[in-house]
Amino acid sequence: MFLQALSLNCFSALVLFCLRALLPRTVVLALALLSSWGGLHAGQLQFENATVSTTIDGKVSRDIVTLPFRWDLQYPGLAGSAVLEFEFMADQLPQSPIGLYFPKLGSAYVVSLNGVVIGRDGDLLVSGGQDTGKGPRLMPVNAELIKPHNILRIQLRADSGRKAGVSAVVIDEWGKVSALFDEYRLWRVGVPAAIAAAHACLAVLSVLLWWWSGRARLDGAGPQPIFLFSAVALFCWALRLTDSIWETPPLPWPLWGAVPVLGLGIWGCCCAHVCMVVAKWDDRPWATAFRLWLVAILLSGLVFVPWGLIGAHPALLTIWYAVLGLTLLAFSVGLAKHSMGSGGNAGGRLLSGAVLLSACIGLLDLLRMRTHAGVADVALLYYASIVFGLILAITTFQYARTNRQVSPKAHQAA
Repeated sequence: MFLQALSLNCFSALVLFCLRALLPRTVVLALALLSSWGGLHAGQLQFENATVSTTIDGKVSRDIVTLPFRWDLQYPGLAGSAVLEFEFMADQLPQSPIGLYFPKLGSAYVVSLNGVVIGRDGDLLVSGGQDTGKGPRLMPVNAELIKPHNILRIQLRADSGRKAGVSAVVIDEWGKVSALFDEYRLWRVGVPAAIAAAHACLAVLSVLLWWWSGRARLDGAGPQPIFLFSAVALFCWALRLTDSIWETPPLPWPLWGAVPVLGLGIWGCCCAHVCMVVAKWDDRPWATAFRLWLVAILLSGLVFVPWGLIGAHPALLTIWYAVLGLTLLAFSVGLAKHSMGSGGNAGGRLLSGAVLLSACIGLLDLLRMRTHAGVADVALLYYASIVFGLILAITTFQYARTNRQVSPKAHQAA
């Protein structure tokens, strides 16, 4: 009992400290990402248009495209290859050593300048293999390759549903493009990795407290399920974040693609269950029906998600995402209304705000990814999740601590 109380107190203090320390930086990060998606710094050679030659099922077509070039929006549900060509003059370049910077370049690529390969990663012939689009790319340019008239050529392997394409192409002084690369890699790869690690640690601690709660309770009621649901939610979100930076997953695409998508669904449904427990909605007449609806969403995901990815029907995946997001949005609105009333509590108010924020951001991400080619492929929910994860953890542990204090009294009264 003492160890459980000590763990809860220490962890609550740690989570509160992290929330106060990281929330301002998260807001700043979101604003920075939004501003950076609109374009890069002035004074750099940036390409707006490219000549693209695409090959799909043996059929070749040529067109003029405007960057960013996003394969899934141009050719939904299809896989293939693309060759993009850019032309520029030598007098457009700075005199100092230069480099090429790509915020996104995938699913696999070969980059050549005037017929000489200057960068490659991934296999252009192996579909579903390594995905190089999970992070930015930086390439030095040998000054001897520069001619009065230059042709930059990018060969791409494009896997369906993997956000393949080219977001931007920047040529500038090596120091400037290196700084852009380091900064974007920190926020695109480093920060999600740190958030995923934090969620994984919280998940492990939740499992330990779930196991310990069954031994420490005096009423013999067994482990508290809220810890287990919280652990599953935290672990699934850690998996989702890890996939966003994992270039070579353990299973080939699109088989692996269904795993993080279903993980997102499990995360949302488990979070909804935890919120219901904290809000004391377990005995409401509609509670059982709502839980069955969440289970139905997950079971339908076992069909629609693989069908949408493997069967090249992205609309099925979009519909499933939308149903999940709208369900959680409606639930969060009801939870917020209840929590702000006389029957609400502090934990419910915190969770309702976090769930409402996450549901809105998730639907915004879905709209951005499916309809607008002028924004980056980074999901805002990845960064907003740090707030929700910390609030979920502290609310769960505070709820368990309250129950721990009530249980001995109930046991003595009995």
